[in-house]
Amino acid sequence: MKRILFFMSAALIVAMAAEAQPITEKFARFLTIPNNYVCYRTADKINVDGKLDEKSWQNAAPVGAFVDISGEGFPTPRYNTQAKMLWDDEYLYVAAELDDPHVWADIKTHDEVVYYNNDFEIFIDPDGDTHNYFEIEANAIGTIFDLAIEKPYRAPTPTFVQFQWDCPGMKVATKVHGTLNNPKDTDKGWTVEFAIPRKAIAQSFDNYLKAGNYLRIGFSRVEWQYELVNGKYQRKKDASGKYLPEDNWTWGPTGQIAMHMPERWGFVYLSDRTVGAADANVKFTYPADFEIERLLWAMFYAQEEHFNKTGRYMSTVWQFGLTDKEWAMLPKGAKLSVEAISHDYEITVTKPDGKQIYIDVDGYLRRR
Repeated sequence: MKRILFFMSAALIVAMAAEAQPITEKFARFLTIPNNYVCYRTADKINVDGKLDEKSWQNAAPVGAFVDISGEGFPTPRYNTQAKMLWDDEYLYVAAELDDPHVWADIKTHDEVVYYNNDFEIFIDPDGDTHNYFEIEANAIGTIFDLAIEKPYRAPTPTFVQFQWDCPGMKVATKVHGTLNNPKDTDKGWTVEFAIPRKAIAQSFDNYLKAGNYLRIGFSRVEWQYELVNGKYQRKKDASGKYLPEDNWTWGPTGQIAMHMPERWGFVYLSDRTVGAADANVKFTYPADFEIERLLWAMFYAQEEHFNKTGRYMSTVWQFGLTDKEWAMLPKGAKLSVEAISHDYEITVTKPDGKQIYIDVDGYLRRR
C-alpha cells in the first residue's frame, strides 16, 4: 500500500472535522495527568532490612494513597498502601507499607508467579519511551519475580520478555507487622524495601540515576480475597471452582485493568538535593513536551480503536477530527503529520526548532 504523508493547517482541519466527540474526551480515562514525585538523595546509609528506621526514610514523603487501577468510579481500596523513594549514586530505593489484617504468602521460589500471592510490584521505564522496561515483584516473605520487557503486551507483534533477567545486585527485605500465615490473629500489615542498582536498569551504557532526569515508575499492589483450607490461606474460589478476580491497587490509575501501559505511570524527578535538608523543597514540573506527548497518546488510542473497527489505520491528520483545544496542545508553529500503511503508522510532531517527537503502532514514543 502506498505510503501517505499529509500536512494540514489547523484552520482547514477544524473546518473538515466531523461533529464527533473529541479524542481527548473520548479517551479521557487514559489521559488523566499521571502522578508525580520528587525523589531526593539519601541523607544517610540505607540498611535494607524492611524497618525503614533511617533518617532518610523518616524524611521522605509518601507518594500518596493508592487507588483502584481502573480509576474514577471504582471502589476505594479496602486497605491503605503507601510508597516512598530515594536515590544515591548507586541505587534507586523503594519502600512500601501495606496495611493488611491477614498477611500470608506461600510462594517461595524465585521467578514463580508471585502475583498469585498478595504482592507489591514496581515497574520502571528509565527513559520514558514505553519500551525496554523492568518489572519487579515481591510477596510478604520476599520472594522475587523480576523480568525485563521489550514492549507492552498490547503491541500488535509479540513482545520479547526476558524472564531470565534477575535484577543483578538488588537488595530486598520484608518485615511482617504481625504473624505470617496465622489466621487466628489480626495483623497490621507488612513492609517491603528495595535497593535497585543503577547498573541493573542501564541501557546502552546510559546512567539514568542522574540529577535532573525523569524516570517513569509504576507501583501496583495485588490483593486477593482468601479462604481457609485446612487452616491455611488460599485464594478464594467461586462456586464453580474458579478463582475470584484479584484487586489491583496502583499509584495512579491506568484507566483499565492493565498495568503494562508505561505512559500512565508516574513521573519521578531525581533531585540533586538531600532529603530532609532545608533546601529540599523542590516544586515538581512536568517535562517541556508533556502536552505534545498527551496529544500523541490520544491519537494512539484513536488509532487502536479505528483499527479494531475497520482493520485499517487512519492515514491523514484530518481523520482524527482534532479540536482547537487539542491543536493548542502543540507549540505554536509545530507541524503534525501521519504516515501510514496497512499494518503500521507513525504520527509525528515537528517542533519549531526542527526536532521531532513521534509514536508508532507499538506505542513506541521516540525523538529525533
